[in-house]
Amino acid sequence: MNNTFNYNSLRASGLFDTTFDGMAEWEPKWTEQFMTLVQEIQCNNILEPKLVALIRLILDVTATHLYAVGVERHIRNALKIGVSRTEILEVFKLASIVGIHACALGVPILEKELEAAGLSDEASVCIEETPICDEMRIQGSFNPLWETIYRWDPLYLENYLKMGTSVWKNGILPPLWVEFLCIAGDVTITHMWTHGTQRHIQAALALGATREQILEVFKIVSLQGIEVCELGVPLLEKALKLHIDI
Repeated sequence: MNNTFNYNSLRASGLFDTTFDGMAEWEPKWTEQFMTLVQEIQCNNILEPKLVALIRLILDVTATHLYAVGVERHIRNALKIGVSRTEILEVFKLASIVGIHACALGVPILEKELEAAGLSDEASVCIEETPICDEMRIQGSFNPLWETIYRWDPLYLENYLKMGTSVWKNGILPPLWVEFLCIAGDVTITHMWTHGTQRHIQAALALGATREQILEVFKIVSLQGIEVCELGVPLLEKALKLHIDI
């Protein structure tokens, strides 16, 4: 690893661990090219370091990925630079909300197929009030993809949004940070949820986000691909050792 200055620096800082050492030894030039990208993002100060750490965390902890090795490392790094337990828990809570995408995607499809099959599409009778949904409609933040699930099961949607919107309201993370985290979670290479990415970009811009900041979120997400090597190289090392032993 003599020719991997940036990798050695990032390794010493804790952003990478021993899982990538094999790649640095076998492919030092390629490793250094990739680490140059990582180093540039770490040093450009377009986004606050704490926010960068939380973006890295939400990528790995979201249900579309659940990369435990990365989650553990990003928690350590976040704590090291002063992120609190409460702030990390907010990321976990925010990542949990991704479950609503099952309804946002599936319900309109079900509605269309019911119509094609000539089956009933009756609205549910709801005697409960839905203040969260009503508030979001007034604010213009009610997702149009939720309209049918609201008609079919308004109480379910109300309870889900009551849980989900608390991250925006409790003030633990700045609202703009929440939108950046949502953009990252939706645009991640294991999810690529176009509708959500667009909505959260719109919300971020409305809160004053710049093109450079949102682009930086995309660049951080793009680095997620390196986990192929983080996962695969140690397995290759193990297989090669077993092969030689045989």
